[in-house]
Amino acid sequence: MRFKEGDAVVYEKTGTRGHITKIVEMDGKIWAELDSTGLLYDENVLELTEEAAVAEEPRKIFKEERARAKEEGAEVSEEQLKGGDMTIDTSGSCSGAG
Repeated sequence: MRFKEGDAVVYEKTGTRGHITKIVEMDGKIWAELDSTGLLYDENVLELTEEAAVAEEPRKIFKEERARAKEEGAEVSEEQLKGGDMTIDTSGSCSGAG
């Protein structure tokens, strides 16, 4: 495991920064949830940073990530947007948020 809860990380592809709030293992992969978006990212697409400049508007970032996911063909429900239980489909080969 590359990271631990509380680590400051960045997803370089989009510049999303945050602190890891939870680490989850599913189907042999390690995923990290970021406090700034509430989304899970494959640990292999995150980079450790000294400090995460967490956005003041995490819901705005979540909505941007949601729009990006929709563009890529993923569906994010209103329940998930409101912070409800998320069921992750790990059947594809996609990792992280992109």
